[in-house]
Amino acid sequence: MKNKIIQVPRRFVQQEWGGTETVIIETSHELHKLGYDVEIFTSKALSGISRERILGIPVRRFSYFYPRLGLRREDKLRLDMRGGNVFSLSFLLAVLFARNIKVIHLHTGGFLGGLVRFVSRLRKIPYVLSIHGGALDLPAQQLKEIVAPMKGSFNWGKIFEIILRCNRINQDASAIICVCENERALMARKYPQTKVVYVPNGVDVERFASGDAARFKSKYALGNKEILLYVGGFYPQKNHLLLLDAFAGIIESHPQTVLVLIGVAYDKAYYEKLINQLTALNIADSVILLPNLNFEDNMLIDAYAAASVFVFPSKYETFGIVALEAWAARKPVICGKVGGLVSFIRDNENGLFFDVDSARDLQQKVRMLLDDKDLAGKLARNGFADVQNYSWSKIAGKIAAIYEGI
Repeated sequence: MKNKIIQVPRRFVQQEWGGTETVIIETSHELHKLGYDVEIFTSKALSGISRERILGIPVRRFSYFYPRLGLRREDKLRLDMRGGNVFSLSFLLAVLFARNIKVIHLHTGGFLGGLVRFVSRLRKIPYVLSIHGGALDLPAQQLKEIVAPMKGSFNWGKIFEIILRCNRINQDASAIICVCENERALMARKYPQTKVVYVPNGVDVERFASGDAARFKSKYALGNKEILLYVGGFYPQKNHLLLLDAFAGIIESHPQTVLVLIGVAYDKAYYEKLINQLTALNIADSVILLPNLNFEDNMLIDAYAAASVFVFPSKYETFGIVALEAWAARKPVICGKVGGLVSFIRDNENGLFFDVDSARDLQQKVRMLLDDKDLAGKLARNGFADVQNYSWSKIAGKIAAIYEGI
C-alpha cells in the first residue's frame, strides 16, 4: 500500500532549528502514529551528512548548488541559513525512483519545488505545499534582507526555472496549506482553482508545561528576579534591537528584572550588533544571551517556566509557534499585531498587542503586566485554555485528512 510521505524542506539540521523544522518533525511523529511511513528529503545545506535520524525520523540529504555566478563563500552560507534557492540532481533522482509514495509534502518552493512538480506530473503522484515564510504577505524589508546575499551575482539558473515551470508550483499543487489566515485568503484569491486551507502550527503542550523554573533561576543565580523571555532567531526581522531599547527603560522602573534571549544566530553581523548595543545601553549585566540552544535542551522549557512575561517583538511572523509555547507554560504574551499572530491572539484576552516600531509602547505593555498580576494571570489562563486546541495530534490529523482528500 502506498503510504509513504516524503517531507521536502530546503534544509533540515538540528544546529539551525526553527519553526519549520519543529512543524515537520512533530507532524512526522504524529503521522507515523496514524500509519504513515514518513521520511525527510532535503539538501546538504549546513550539513554534509547524507543519512541520519533526527528525533527518530529518517533524513536523507542530497548534494546541491546555487546556479548563480559571482556568489562569495559567505553569501552561500547566508543563503544556506535563510532563503537560499538550491538545485539538486541527486534529489531529483531519489524522488524519481522512490517507491510507494502516497504524497510529497513540500515545505519550500524554488528549484526543489519545481523538481517535485516535475516528478509529480511524470509519476502521477500528488504533492501539497505548506507556506511557512510569507509567500504573498512578506513585508518588503524582510524580503530585501533575504535576497541581499544574491546582490551582484548572475542567475544562470533561469533556464531551470523555465524548464521546470517553477512559476506553476502553487497552482499545480493538490493543496496549499497556510498557517496564517490572511495568507490563506490571499492564496485562495490568487489561485482560485487550487485547494487552499488554513492549518495552524501546533505545540507539545505537555513538554512546555513541564519546565523547572527553580532549576533555571539557580543556574543563572537569578533569585527572585522577574524574567522577560524572548525565543527567536537572531536576525533583523525579530526586532531584538527595539526590545533592548525598551528594556533599558524598563529596568529603570523595575531594576529587579532580567531579559533572556534564546535563538539561533542566523545573522552573525546582527548578533554582534546586539552585543554592542548591550554595552552602549549599559544593560549587559541584566541580559542573558543563549544562542544556538538545542531545541531538545531542557534549558529551553525551564526558561519558559521561569519567565514572568513572554515578549515577542517580531516585525513579522508567518505564524509564531513560540507564542503557543509560552501559553503552554502558562505565561502572558506581548506581541506585535503582525502576520499570523492576528489569527489566534486576541488583544487583552489571551495576549497584548503593541506597536512593533515603538519601544515606548513595548515598555508600557511590559510594565503593565509586571505591575498588574491579575491581568497577567488572566492572559496566561486564557492562553493556556486556548493552546489545548493546538496539540500536534490535532494538527497532524488535519494534515492527514488533506492527504486522504486528494
